[in-house]
Amino acid sequence: MENVLIWPKEYPLLIKGLVEQNGAFILDALEAWPACRSTNEDDGVCTTVLPPIYYLVWLTPLEPFEECYFQHISEYDEDAQAYISAVKSHYYDNEYTPESLVLMLCQRLEKYASVAAQNTLDTPLSLVDLFFSKRYFTLIEHALNNNSKLSAKDTLALWKEVDFRERLSAFIPESIADLEMLSELASEKVAAGKDYFTLLTQVSPDVDSVVLLEKALLTHLRKKTAKQTMAMRFIEQGATGVLTDENNKTAFMWAAEKGFVNVVETLLAKQDKKAVDNLGNTALHYAVFAKNESLMVLLIKAGYDFRARNKEGLSCYRLAVSIKANNLVKCLERDFGIKELSPEGQFDRIKKVHVLHAIVTILLPLQLFFFFDETLSIKSELTLGLTMAAVICFFFATTLKRCALYPHIKHPWGLFVLRGFSFISLVAQIGLASIVVLAALSDLV
Repeated sequence: MENVLIWPKEYPLLIKGLVEQNGAFILDALEAWPACRSTNEDDGVCTTVLPPIYYLVWLTPLEPFEECYFQHISEYDEDAQAYISAVKSHYYDNEYTPESLVLMLCQRLEKYASVAAQNTLDTPLSLVDLFFSKRYFTLIEHALNNNSKLSAKDTLALWKEVDFRERLSAFIPESIADLEMLSELASEKVAAGKDYFTLLTQVSPDVDSVVLLEKALLTHLRKKTAKQTMAMRFIEQGATGVLTDENNKTAFMWAAEKGFVNVVETLLAKQDKKAVDNLGNTALHYAVFAKNESLMVLLIKAGYDFRARNKEGLSCYRLAVSIKANNLVKCLERDFGIKELSPEGQFDRIKKVHVLHAIVTILLPLQLFFFFDETLSIKSELTLGLTMAAVICFFFATTLKRCALYPHIKHPWGLFVLRGFSFISLVAQIGLASIVVLAALSDLV
């Protein structure tokens, strides 16, 4: 279907009347103006006639490459076209801009045909949409000041223009044609993480703003295109970042993963530091995933547990090692004294500790064997030597166990039993050594 826009033959007379402020010409043009409607022809062409104000916005028919929707066709002759072109040139030469010229013509037309009446007609292209496409914001205000109504669609489109929001807000909700529809659409936008919350509160002051803001912040932060400035707008309006997604991951965690330091710093006081998602990750884990050193430091200083492990058994240190975030590893070691062994290193450390305890345990029956062997002449020396070896082994085992690098993981119960036997063995060996020492002293006396 080809869409054709007809420029009525009465248009040049209307322009002449507006320029010369001749009411008779204006009235004659308006009375003879064809019916504003779209008509489907048999040859697959849809011809449209619009209200006069639309044509004033364009001033002259557009070439095919200038207009995507309509093909502009005029019904007046070349002399009329030359007159209109001369009018444009005259005003532009006298410091008029395209917008100010259109505004002047529309203000003069208002006395004979109100913009509000023309705006109410059902047309393929809304008047506000046409103004907006031209960036004629003063004309939009002119229309609204003269009781024109905005559709929900046009209002949402205008709200995207951040610099025009304050001027637009002055006409809300009085100039909205369908408040219920706008409220519904704005709610959907907010829930999708878009910046329409202020508009929503203006058209629906009783809306549950807290829930919508939390949903909006979470939805926005989950997007790949999320921006910190947008997230901060939701926070300034009351979002706290505690809402979780289907994986139990909070908006705060998403912000940490994005590396949004300002967002995290602003929301920090409102968070549960022990909160984890379904993978066992805390916000600190996500700061490490972001490889953001300043964010990681902020969370650790705020009290987040650097020892907390996710379901893969990774603390923030081990996670930094696994993703090769060397700057984070150095920061944890340098500024916080945090250093952890790899899983292999942890196993090796546990093995060393309990091998030493096993040696201490075995030395007791060995000592008893030597002690009661009457054929040995150096049993006293062996007892004292083996006791000293047991003390040294137990000392090193205890030192390794108390070291910060020793893994704080649950051990099998057998290892607890081994450590218990080691302690009993050490006490018994020290007692045996004491008996030997006392016997030697009594012989000297």
